[in-house]
Amino acid sequence: MRYLEIQNLYKRFVTPGGREIPALQGVSFSLERGDILCILGHNGSGKTTLLNCIRNTFSYDYGSVLVTGKKTDRNTKIVSVFQDVGLGVVGSMTPLENMSLVFSKKFPFMVSFPKKFFEKKIYDFLHKIEMYEQFKAFKDVPVSELSGGQRQQVAILMAVLRSPDILLLDEFVANLDHRIKSDILSWVKTWILSQKVTTLMVTHDRNLAESWGNWTLELSDGKVIRFEKTDECAR
Repeated sequence: MRYLEIQNLYKRFVTPGGREIPALQGVSFSLERGDILCILGHNGSGKTTLLNCIRNTFSYDYGSVLVTGKKTDRNTKIVSVFQDVGLGVVGSMTPLENMSLVFSKKFPFMVSFPKKFFEKKIYDFLHKIEMYEQFKAFKDVPVSELSGGQRQQVAILMAVLRSPDILLLDEFVANLDHRIKSDILSWVKTWILSQKVTTLMVTHDRNLAESWGNWTLELSDGKVIRFEKTDECAR
């Protein structure tokens, strides 16, 4: 039994005019815990639809998404980081306050997010993953005033803090400059491998896809046209 199994997944959309558009047509693959799958395909090939089905954003018409042999539910920790650096963060709040939101779910009795209550937990976490020095430079600045790279760092840190079972990265570095992109990709991959988090990343960059992960999946018109293991030394 594999850690993540996608079995014969079908999804179609219906236009206002009644025309059916097949988005996924029998997509199947499986991954072990800690695998990194990079997903390629032209626009409209079904890449983001596949991630949306895995994260239960909407239902699919047929097939199964299984984690350790069981259908995913609200207890399955599937966490996403998106291309839009504004998604997943609250712009009016500081990075520290945004990260406090993650901890606050474990303390439902609290009606506010006192900085001091969560500060030590967050700093301990940042020191553990060796990100404190980068974080402290902008920890008290509203997220809306940060650069795109800094905002994406906050979104990624929040995702990591949730200790996901499955991590979904939807072109999450596409809008960043080369230096920031390289730094984030390197750090995220190090964390993924250390924690053995099964990860799926959508990208249009073929070179990145075939060097960053250990599996490559290519879609065309909702169908799998290639699913193969990439060079192990890339890990």
